[in-house]
Amino acid sequence: MDSTWPDRLYDWAVTSGVRIVAIVLGAVILYYLIRTLSRRLIKVAGRKVSDSDLVSVSREQEMRVRTLAGITRGLIIGIIVAVVTLMILNELGYNIGPLIAGAGIVGIALGFGAQTLVKDIIGGFFVLLEGQFYIGDVIKVGKVQGKVEGIKLRTTLVRDGEGILHIIPNGEMRVVSNLTKGWSRVNIDVDIDYREDLEKVEAILQQAAARTAASPAVKDYITEGPELVGVENIEGGTMTIRLVARTAPFKDPEVARVLRREIVMALDENKIVMGAGEPEG
Repeated sequence: MDSTWPDRLYDWAVTSGVRIVAIVLGAVILYYLIRTLSRRLIKVAGRKVSDSDLVSVSREQEMRVRTLAGITRGLIIGIIVAVVTLMILNELGYNIGPLIAGAGIVGIALGFGAQTLVKDIIGGFFVLLEGQFYIGDVIKVGKVQGKVEGIKLRTTLVRDGEGILHIIPNGEMRVVSNLTKGWSRVNIDVDIDYREDLEKVEAILQQAAARTAASPAVKDYITEGPELVGVENIEGGTMTIRLVARTAPFKDPEVARVLRREIVMALDENKIVMGAGEPEG
């Protein structure tokens, strides 16, 4: 046995060994620093959005911050692991030059072969970064219109009115129409027999709208209206009268239900015939 190996081991331990330990400790410290910063960023964002009256929007904004923080943290940690691995291999005496060159060649090959994937990821990053839409928003992308059920880095999940879930690559979304950005809209069309007194019917519907606006169940969700627009259509012995309202995002179903209830009750109390009544004679 070589009697000098303890000396060589000692020399390696006090040189390369110490450097390896320092590299690992530095990587661990950097990891905890990144994790702490990302958690503080989420807490700060959470405090800012908690001041908003629109709780549903606040939750989506916080979710966006969490997603971005997680993605960024994962990318940085991946880079740290790769760099630390190369530094340790270098300290162990391996020639990392071919590894770096090989990684470059593989990266170029993957870049050419995964252009669509990269485009989708970049598109998803900007969707999250800019807050173009949130989970729960109703959007239209090409011929697909529906509610956003999930936003991932590569794809967005949209469920249409028929219950079909569409998986849309983020890189393919050139023009996106957000139908609930910042607020939602309620449109209620009421079909009334055309022989009814229009002025009387409009007065009754305005009363129903006023009761809806004052309803404890939904008054905090209504930002404008409800108001009577007027006659939208006359067809088949009926006149269609429209009422509209603006609500906080995602609160339009609740407001619409209360408004419909008030309309039905008001029309029933005043014996107003909905739809086409029985023909005379």
